[in-house]
Formats: sequence, structure tokens, C-alpha cells
Amino acid sequence: MGLLPTACAPTPQVEARVHAVDEAGGSVEDVAFGQGVFVAVTPFRLLVSKDGEVWREVPAPARMNAIVHTEAGFLAVGNAGVLMRSRDGLHWETLRLHRGWDLFGVAYGNGTYVFVSGLNELLVSRDLRRFHRFKVAGDDLEIYRGDFGKRRFVFGGSIFQVVTVDVHWGKGR
Repeated sequence: MGLLPTACAPTPQVEARVHAVDEAGGSVEDVAFGQGVFVAVTPFRLLVSKDGEVWREVPAPARMNAIVHTEAGFLAVGNAGVLMRSRDGLHWETLRLHRGWDLFGVAYGNGTYVFVSGLNELLVSRDLRRFHRFKVAGDDLEIYRGDFGKRRFVFGGSIFQVVTVDVHWGKGR
């Protein structure tokens, strides 16, 4: 199936605006939406907005790298094993995993959390209390952010690679 000719398809009106976020302190690394608010992760802080234009700062205890919204709320991850969670985006609880686990990405699906931790490494959890650590093949592979769909996790990887992760929980949990 080819592309439709432009004469048959309506032309969308697109208005894109760029907003300087002085509170960011660096790059805005990731954004998630849920509970009626946007939450962005930046170095050492989170930003919360009702409209995506006016932002409120929430301090973070480490460099934050990624965020996801799940049915349990927001989950933000960062360096030194920092995991922050919030139901509303404004009030946060900080959990500390192993300090050696810099967390660069997080995805959630089918009752399972998958975290990207360092070169070739994933952490898998059902309850955010117990974590199972897995190495992914490939010596120089860097794993980036991903998502869950069609019963599997898919993460972007370096050198034009994609990492697919299928998680099947046994009876022993």
C-alpha cells in the first residue's frame, strides 16, 4: 500500500512552541503523562506541569534519567540506584536500590518493571522490592529506553540494535 496523494489527505495545522525551563539545570531527559499532569526528569530535579508550559520544580536526590507512568503512578529512575515513585507527580517517595546501579531507563507492562542499569544489564521486578539482575549478550551493547507492548519489552540499543525482552514468571516468583 502506497502513500495517499497529498491532495486527498487534509493538511494538519501544527503549532509547536519551545519553552525554556530555567529550573531544568540541563537537559530534559524524559517526559511522562498521567493523573492529569506531565512530569519531566532533568538532572537533580523533576518538573511537574498541568499544561506542558508552566512547570513546578521538585528536587531529586540524584541525576534523574527516565520516567514512566503506570497504573500505580509515576516511577522515575536515576543514578546511584535512585528510584522515585509518586501517585500524583507532586509528592514523591525515594527508594534506594543498590548504589552501584545507575538506572537509565524503565518500562512497565503486564505487572512487571524492567530497568536499564549500566552496560548490558537489566533489572526485573514485580514488586519494586526484589530485583533480578540479567546480563544481555553483546560486549559493547548499550541499552536505552524502551516500552512494553504485545506481551514483550522492546528497548533501543547502540549500533543500530534493538533488545527484546520476554519475561515469564515461574511459580517461585
